[in-house]
Amino acid sequence: MTTPISTSTTNDPSSPSPFRKFDDYPWLRDRHFLQGLTTTLGPLSNSFERQKALGVTLQARIWWYQSRHATTIDRSAYETWTSTSSNPSTVDQDLLDKVEDIQRRMGIVAPAPSVGGSGNGNGAGGLPEWMVSAPRRVDLGVKADDGVGRGEAVQGAGGEGAPYPAHFQAIIEAVTTGKPVAGVKEIPNTVVRQAGISPVGKMQAPRKPWERQQQQQQEDQGRLLDEEFPPVEEREGAEPLRG
Repeated sequence: MTTPISTSTTNDPSSPSPFRKFDDYPWLRDRHFLQGLTTTLGPLSNSFERQKALGVTLQARIWWYQSRHATTIDRSAYETWTSTSSNPSTVDQDLLDKVEDIQRRMGIVAPAPSVGGSGNGNGAGGLPEWMVSAPRRVDLGVKADDGVGRGEAVQGAGGEGAPYPAHFQAIIEAVTTGKPVAGVKEIPNTVVRQAGISPVGKMQAPRKPWERQQQQQQEDQGRLLDEEFPPVEEREGAEPLRG
């Protein structure tokens, strides 16, 4: 069971601030947390993505701290506390610097963009060349280029890239335009019943056990009871019954 932290607990001068304990957690030394945060954030290529990453980092810290210490951190109360504190928290900024350092070592983000933009093999925004030349949308009619910067060279020469085989390209065109595909049998939405075949069988369904029992009881009852009243024998000298 988690213990929520509210603003009332942070105003108690006799106890250390729970938010301060939250910031004092060794975030920069927690390798598992750093690995997950690096994967979640991805490349940080500009200041806008870095600003968004600050909020993601804080939310990740709250979730991680709750899972480790069973203590819920109120994000709104924490942001109010750190904005009014005389010593604002820099944990999220420090974590982003650490993530960028990890990404530079892994080759995900270049160390710094050159003045000319191509002196160190990096493209716009300091990104690696393979990320700059990556396609922004997928075209099923054209294969992806194998080499770095090869797509621009092929397009500049008037080509259309390395196309798929003709039969495969015909299948793609038929699927995208809604035309029938050669060699594929069309199955109708409704099943047409063949003539001479009836959905109702001619054989009588066997009786259920309780149906056989009811029939047997009716037959036994018929044997015990007379279907007709026996004739009344009139005695000699007997007076007729009076109502």
